[in-house]
Amino acid sequence: MDSFVIELKNEKLNSYERISYLISGINFFFFLFYSFSVKSGYERIIWILLSLMIVVFSFGSSFINRKNNNPKISTYCLLILMWLPVSIWLAIVHIILLVLDTIARRSLKVNFNADNIEYPSFPKRNIQWDELANVILKDGLLTMDFKNNKLIQDEIKISEQVNETAFNRYCEQQLKA
Repeated sequence: MDSFVIELKNEKLNSYERISYLISGINFFFFLFYSFSVKSGYERIIWILLSLMIVVFSFGSSFINRKNNNPKISTYCLLILMWLPVSIWLAIVHIILLVLDTIARRSLKVNFNADNIEYPSFPKRNIQWDELANVILKDGLLTMDFKNNKLIQDEIKISEQVNETAFNRYCEQQLKA
């Protein structure tokens, strides 16, 4: 086989989800407070409805995309649009949060090919085979042992079906070459 692609388990997705809920909750309460303290009449009703949309988008998107763990782009876009008339700086903060959320929730795929290993850190790291002492996949755990005594160990996704013996043989051949 010419190359292997192994998807790593992203164990921090639940933490990212909680942080996203916290950000949505803080924004909900701010805009609710904003609608009662600053606005009046129809503007108040519009801001209250927009505040409720934050909750609907935040929690609704998590139930719809439960299996895919997609970033909550719609929630962040709504927040960005809501912050634009209030504060351009906080809209920019939410744009940055959207970018960071998208980076954090991406699928983590390690690409093993004859030239190098593409490791899904941020930014993507290219590891040359001559930097490694050993690479092993055993019982759903990928271990990369560097010659400078660094070690990377990650769990692979349970749904990932990789022939461990073929992969280990491939890595052994690449390390010898």
